[in-house]
Amino acid sequence: MITIGICLIYYGTALWLYQIYGWVSTGEWVPYPVLAAWQALFGAPAYKLGPVVWWLLELPLSLVLPATGLGIIGLVLGLRRIGRARRGQLRRKWVVEQCKATGRHAWAIPELVAKIERDSEGA
Repeated sequence: MITIGICLIYYGTALWLYQIYGWVSTGEWVPYPVLAAWQALFGAPAYKLGPVVWWLLELPLSLVLPATGLGIIGLVLGLRRIGRARRGQLRRKWVVEQCKATGRHAWAIPELVAKIERDSEGA
């Protein structure tokens, strides 16, 4: 998913540079709204859309692509961080349960506790 986010950022930047090139060479800025890409991929919308949807479809594609890419990357990295923290919590809970089952205390195994703390700090 991170690769998809990076590709969207790349394509948005490439489109923006292409627009700048056209602007410098002809002196006219050619906008590419999201609606143009939608129509190229899926055809004209066959149903009535609300004003908010039309507003979103009129946004410039060169801004929507990188913003979507950054959103995807942020979501994936956030979910990874949450998963890592959750795994650390479950690992600590398992160690405490195993230590109680064998009649030991978790603090009696300093290497294991230190490793768990290092892993949770990296999350």
